[in-house]
Amino acid sequence: MDTLPKLIGPLYHGTRDTAGRAILREGFRRSRSRSYTGTGVCLSESLTVAYEYGMYETAGCVLEAWLSPSARWTDRFDGKAGSKDAWDDFFVRSGIDAIRAFGGNVWVVWTPGVLVSVCRLSHREAIRRLCAEFDEDGPACGYNAVVSDYASIWWKQDASDPNLTRFPDHHRQLSERLTRCVGRPHSLKA
Repeated sequence: MDTLPKLIGPLYHGTRDTAGRAILREGFRRSRSRSYTGTGVCLSESLTVAYEYGMYETAGCVLEAWLSPSARWTDRFDGKAGSKDAWDDFFVRSGIDAIRAFGGNVWVVWTPGVLVSVCRLSHREAIRRLCAEFDEDGPACGYNAVVSDYASIWWKQDASDPNLTRFPDHHRQLSERLTRCVGRPHSLKA
């Protein structure tokens, strides 16, 4: 019988490659500037979301991290939606380490030390996992940035995607990358 507590994740963080190397060397840190989620570290259960922020095509990367089983987290955020400091105020008030928000699309981690087993995904591994998520989500799911372009090619919807029809070299490069990383440019379900 397995009685050991299990890590929570994987959670993904997309960032610039240089920032990713610093995180791997020194660990995650809260931001000095506020975003809509305050100063906590933002991650996602979805690789497709993280890839938008860590596009390898533009010197980015995706880190995979797991939340310690001892982390205190919630998916109930009671902050004031309009307040700039609502997320940070909630963390200070509650003593919680992390919040799972927006159905897991965003995890905000206030206590970076609860993120364990951090590694950088290779571009090949990131592309393979993107395609697995595409297959799980189906062809009707929408994405942003280059993830949308990959999904259009994967689902054979590239002829109707203006990013791909207007920029044929971009289309060719992404198709070649899919073939190199996954072994084919299209889903077997397409």
